[in-house]
Amino acid sequence: MLGILLSTSTLAATVRLSAPLALATMGSVFGHKAKIFNIGLESYVLTSAFFATWGSYLFENAFMGLLFGMVSGVVMSAIFGTFVLHFKSDPIVVGIAMNLSAWGLTSLLLFNIFHIRGSIMDPRIKSFGSIDIPLLGRIPFVGELLNNHNILVYAAFAVVIVSQIVMYKTRFGLRLRGVGLNEKAIQSAGVSVTKYKWASLIITGVLAGAAGACLPLSGISMFTENMSAGKGFLAVSAARIGKGDPFKAFFACLIFAFADAVSVGLQSFNIPSQLVLMTPYIATVVVMCLTNLDQLKKNAV
Repeated sequence: MLGILLSTSTLAATVRLSAPLALATMGSVFGHKAKIFNIGLESYVLTSAFFATWGSYLFENAFMGLLFGMVSGVVMSAIFGTFVLHFKSDPIVVGIAMNLSAWGLTSLLLFNIFHIRGSIMDPRIKSFGSIDIPLLGRIPFVGELLNNHNILVYAAFAVVIVSQIVMYKTRFGLRLRGVGLNEKAIQSAGVSVTKYKWASLIITGVLAGAAGACLPLSGISMFTENMSAGKGFLAVSAARIGKGDPFKAFFACLIFAFADAVSVGLQSFNIPSQLVLMTPYIATVVVMCLTNLDQLKKNAV
């Protein structure tokens, strides 16, 4: 069993599976820093997965699918922001409502557009192909882990680095963190709190939309009902575990992705499938408990 857990295929799968989580988590990180608790990220990912599939189907082009996914993510952010920032609705209630609605909406659209229930697979749905990087492929072990992934996987790593730079090395990041720390103080300096919260929501929509597009366009070229399977919730958890720090949040993503990859390997053993599928979520609960325990110890001191 240990051989499967630490095998090259499991670690390579971890890299691949971390891409949608990392993209959605980076979106959640910006919201976290702006003090917006957006539990509705699950609806972003699921809705974007459907529209990415539809866009790829219509144009037979994976990049058009990605564009459709990101636009749908921005639309979801616009809905969330309108209710929370302008109508002053409870963000948790709005997020839960969006999550519940997304499953019904995507199932309804799946039936009305494709005239099918459950899942859609069609040759016109194009995925991103694997990229062979010759120089990277020559490096032992590292090449096996990082080579021959699709462009969204490499983009996810780039987004993590850019997010860290934007958050801590730019004026935008400084002001965004100021909005989350003390709204009145940052507003007294002439900074529009609403403007920066909207900016964080738009970034969340774009990145969560790209995360949703990862699911159908990373090789499987299909959409299934409830395809997000909790990835939006995992992204929110990772952002909270990392306390809004992109690198720390990404490390949490890798843990969750590794647990997901391990669950695939464990299916070859005589273990009930229900327990195997629970692995990523058990890992989430354990990591969050350990993080909170560390915080409790600091508070006690």
